[in-house]
Amino acid sequence: MSIATLKPEAVWERFAAICAIPHPSHHEKALGESIIAWAKEKGLGHKMDNAGNIALYRPASPGKEKSPGIILQAHLDMVPQKAANSDHDFLKDPILPRIDPKDPAWVIATDTTLGADNGIGLAMAMALMVEPELRSGPLECLFTVDEEDGMSGAAAVEPGFVNGSILLNLDGEDADELTIGCAGSLRLQTRLSSPAENCPPGLVWLKLELGGLLGGHSGVDINKGRANANLLLARLLSDSKQALYLSELSGGSASNAIPRDSVAVVGLPQSQLETFKNTINKETAAARVALGIKDPGLTVNMASVIGQPEKVLGKDKTESLLTLLGTIPNGLQSMEPDMPGQIRTSLNMGVLKVYAHEAGFNADITVMIRSSSDSDKENLTALVKKRLESMSTKDWSVDMNDPEGTLAWSPNSASPLLAKAKESYKELFGSYPSVASTHGGLETGLFRPRFPHWDMISFGPSIEYPHSPDERLNIASVDKSYRFLKHLVSRL
Repeated sequence: MSIATLKPEAVWERFAAICAIPHPSHHEKALGESIIAWAKEKGLGHKMDNAGNIALYRPASPGKEKSPGIILQAHLDMVPQKAANSDHDFLKDPILPRIDPKDPAWVIATDTTLGADNGIGLAMAMALMVEPELRSGPLECLFTVDEEDGMSGAAAVEPGFVNGSILLNLDGEDADELTIGCAGSLRLQTRLSSPAENCPPGLVWLKLELGGLLGGHSGVDINKGRANANLLLARLLSDSKQALYLSELSGGSASNAIPRDSVAVVGLPQSQLETFKNTINKETAAARVALGIKDPGLTVNMASVIGQPEKVLGKDKTESLLTLLGTIPNGLQSMEPDMPGQIRTSLNMGVLKVYAHEAGFNADITVMIRSSSDSDKENLTALVKKRLESMSTKDWSVDMNDPEGTLAWSPNSASPLLAKAKESYKELFGSYPSVASTHGGLETGLFRPRFPHWDMISFGPSIEYPHSPDERLNIASVDKSYRFLKHLVSRL
C-alpha cells in the first residue's frame, strides 16, 4: 500500500513526493526547485532568496483581506542517518517510506531516517496552500534550508521576504502538544592535530565495531540514558589498560544525533591480544548491564586486520586522546528546576573522526551544546573549550572554531496566538492540548530577536526516534494535526 493513499491524501501525496528527492542538510536545492515548480503549476506566488529559502504566497480569501497574515514555517533539510548495514546514498537515493509491517499505525523508512522531521511539516503547509475550501487571511509559506546543521537559512531570512505577523512552525513532534519555547544551541567544531609515527613492527591489528545502540535526537532524547557510541568505545579501549596504537576511531555523522555506532582500529603486541579481547568482552558485558532497558542492544565485534597501516598514532598520544574522550562532559547536564520533566542543559559529541593524513593525525570533534538558559550554555561551552584546549599540554595542536549559536526562545504564556490555538484545539477534540517548551532547537529561537512582532507557536504530528533510522511517523496524528492546522488558520 502506497503512503500516498493514506488520509488526508493531499498531505501524504506531498510527503511521498518530498521523500523521492534527496535533501540532507546543505543539499536542498533539488527539493527547493521542485517546490517552486509545483507552486508555478498551482498558480501560487513564489520566491527563492540567495540562501535557498523559499516563500510561497496565497492571497486572502474574499472578505478576509483585513485578517492578519499567517506564515506556515518548516525546513527543507533532513538528518541523514542510516543503519550500519545500509548502502543508502543520501545524495542520490530517495527515501523509501512504508507502513511499518510490525505496527501499521506508523510509517517508517527502509534502513534510514524517514525525514518526517520536517518533511511532513512541508507537506502539510503545501497541502493547505491549495486547500479549496479554506477561508483565511493572507497565507504564506516560509521554507528554510540548513535547519539541522546550523540554521543558516533562518538566519538569512530578510524583512519583507514574508509579511505575516503570525508564524505557525510545523516542526513539532507530538500531535497533542503546543510548543511555546525552545533551547538555544551552538556547535563547537575542533580539530586536534598530532604528528604520526611509523608503525612499529610486530604488532597485531584489530578492528572493533560497536553498534546496536538506539541513538536518537540529541535534544529530545538526551535524557533517556542512551549511550554515545564514540565515547563508549573510547572508554572500553581505555579500560582495557593496554598500551595501544590507534589507526582509526570514528562514528556519528550529525551533531544533533546521538551516535549509534563507532569503529576503531588498534594495534598491540601479540602477547597482549587475548588479554585485551577478554577485557573488552568483560567491559562490554558490564556496559550492557549498566545500560539495561535504556539502550539494550549494545554489541562489540572484533576482527583481525590483515596487514598494517603505514602511519599510526603513538601509545602516548592514543592514551591522551582516550583520556580526553573519557572525561569530557557529555549528555544530560541539568533539568529545569521549575518545570518537571523538562530538560534545561545538555551536550552531545555527535561527530568524531580520528584519521591519518599526509602530515600526521587529525581528531575532528563536533559537539552540540543546548540550554534554555543562555548563561548556562555559555558556561558549559567555556568548560568544554577549556578541556579541549588542554590537549595542547599533551603536544596536540588545537584548532577551534568560534561558534555562533542560537538564542533560546523564551515561553510567552500570555501569547494571544496560544490562547486561540488552545481554544481551536478544544473545539475540535474536546480537551485542551498540553503546552510545553522543548529542548530541541527550533528556528523560532532565531526569529524572535529579529522579528519581535511575530506571534509564534510550534506543533506537528507525532514523530518518534527522529534523527535515527528508527524514526517513525504516526499515521492518525497526521490527519489530526492537519485538521487542527486548517481549523486554526480559518479562525485567525
